[in-house]
Amino acid sequence: MQQTKQHNPSNAIYLWYFNKARTEATVRGNVATALCNIRLRRQHEIEVGKEWIERAREAGETDENDHELDKANYNRFCLGLRRLDDAAIRLDETLMVLTDF
Repeated sequence: MQQTKQHNPSNAIYLWYFNKARTEATVRGNVATALCNIRLRRQHEIEVGKEWIERAREAGETDENDHELDKANYNRFCLGLRRLDDAAIRLDETLMVLTDF
């Protein structure tokens, strides 16, 4: 395996043995751990962001609390949740491919 684009044999790493089953299990385990961490992070963000969710509900009922700063913060909060959801979906698909195929 070359570490750089130059094919210099003195900088190469030679693999004399490769345990495919162990490598696949390690990769699957790492992806599953990452998926678990993403889900835990999302749960934590929901707990921290309960105030934004409640404010959005109240703003939906009455327009008195419609401040631009609140809207911007709520949109950032929702964007963060969407990004965590997208990451979880991608990791779940990757785990499915690694497990089933």
